Amino acid sequence: MYSAIKRKKGFTLASIISCIVLLSVLITIVINIIIAFKSQRESLYHNTLELNRITAGDLSKTTQSLLVSMKRSLEIAANYLSDADLESSAVLAQLDFFMGTNHYFNSIAVVDAEGVIVSSSPNNLGIIGHKLSTDESKLALKVQKPHISKPYISSTNRMIVLVSQPVFSREGTYRGYVAGTIYLQYENIFREILGVQNENNSGSYFYVVDGEGNMIYHPHMEDHPANVSMNPVVQQLMQGKSGQQQVVNSQGIEFLAGYSVVPETNWGIVSQTPVSYVENKSWDLITDMLKVSAPFVLLLLFLTMWLSRTLSSPLYQLANYAAQLTKMDQIPDTLPSRVYWNYEANQLNTTVALAFHEMKRKNEELFHESQTDALTGLPNRRTLKLITEDLELRQIPFSVIMLDLDHFKSVNDEFGHPKGDEVLRLLAAKMLELKREGDYCFRYGGEEFTIVLPHTSEEEAFDVAEQLRMQMEQAITPIGRQVTLSLGIASNTARLKDTEDLFKQADDALYAAKHSGRNQTILHSQISE
Repeated sequence: MYSAIKRKKGFTLASIISCIVLLSVLITIVINIIIAFKSQRESLYHNTLELNRITAGDLSKTTQSLLVSMKRSLEIAANYLSDADLESSAVLAQLDFFMGTNHYFNSIAVVDAEGVIVSSSPNNLGIIGHKLSTDESKLALKVQKPHISKPYISSTNRMIVLVSQPVFSREGTYRGYVAGTIYLQYENIFREILGVQNENNSGSYFYVVDGEGNMIYHPHMEDHPANVSMNPVVQQLMQGKSGQQQVVNSQGIEFLAGYSVVPETNWGIVSQTPVSYVENKSWDLITDMLKVSAPFVLLLLFLTMWLSRTLSSPLYQLANYAAQLTKMDQIPDTLPSRVYWNYEANQLNTTVALAFHEMKRKNEELFHESQTDALTGLPNRRTLKLITEDLELRQIPFSVIMLDLDHFKSVNDEFGHPKGDEVLRLLAAKMLELKREGDYCFRYGGEEFTIVLPHTSEEEAFDVAEQLRMQMEQAITPIGRQVTLSLGIASNTARLKDTEDLFKQADDALYAAKHSGRNQTILHSQISE
């Protein structure tokens, strides 16, 4: 064994220090890059989603205001036409004046009660005297109230939206309607606001769909399907919802999208930015950080190597003297007094090693204590959160039993807290005794406990809860009298629910059990029926 130790030369202290510092610096750089990248990406994700949501909301408000103004202007025109001769030149002149003083519509027309177009501006459309033929124009005639149509193909073979206002005489007789048309594929005020978008480096753009998912505006209309109702964001808009989310479009590209509904028409406006832009921006930050830090890192490495060699030089010399002691013919006459450094360095290393071992042991104890309730030995609420987040991430259905000791305050008041603690430990022991393999028991707080049962229906969880309740009811307790439980159960096995909502439902069921007389188990499905 001695000869084996004798042959083992090892590395110089300077080399070890240099390697450790180099490795530490590299690991630190890698960790900082990962943290910076994730932090920057998450920040950009959030800010981009929020910005797109605000953009979509602003466009929605602008469009809504514009539609209200359109309807108001048509209302004024309808009031003028209430007792006028709809086929007179004065009406035609009024329509021309209307078209010349606003830029809301591409054309405007007056339709009589029989569905015949009696006047229009511009008057070169060749539609005067024609009877309505499209469903949307007939619908506007039928409803006899202000109406905004869905996009449709008109008799002039244009994709249009029809905004109509009924015309009634002073006596209240329906005379027809006046309607403004918006040509979706031609220049108009909507296209100025929604259809034309500036080029930008981020690749962001917005588009508009109607209430059935049909594309109205898009910067690259020719490259997209006419109907995009399968898009998750469009589905949200079709349900009348506004918000923000990450989405994959019909071409398989990931976007960060904000979306908002235009209440007046049920149109939906989506503003979105490619995820790749956010990723590239995050990497740009990392690249800049590396460029700035590289000179300082190199300087640090140089100083570290110089300092390690300077500090280790005496120890290196002592090591050489010690090596000579194994060669009887080369033993020096005297050894420098600093030979004692070797002993102190050895003791220091031993002490540090012992300190690290002790620190590790204490850290492990602290970690265990942070995850465990000291009184009952059960995992605590922090561990409960970690486990349920893992179940939710893996989409594993589970049931939750929330349980509470009945009248526990009176136990503490009458018998004292030490006895109350013994009751809590008794309940924890019963829970561990009855739990099945794969189940988790936790102390939720105070006298409240929780059991999480993966892949367990409400009915199966009810059986477990009832066993525990009856066991506790029949148990010999430290206070010499019966102690009972109230339990509430909720499950997401039929349909995965948000974990926070699931625990709220279990807590509601527990609340119902307590207010129904205690010492019983209630399913959330029972109180929600």
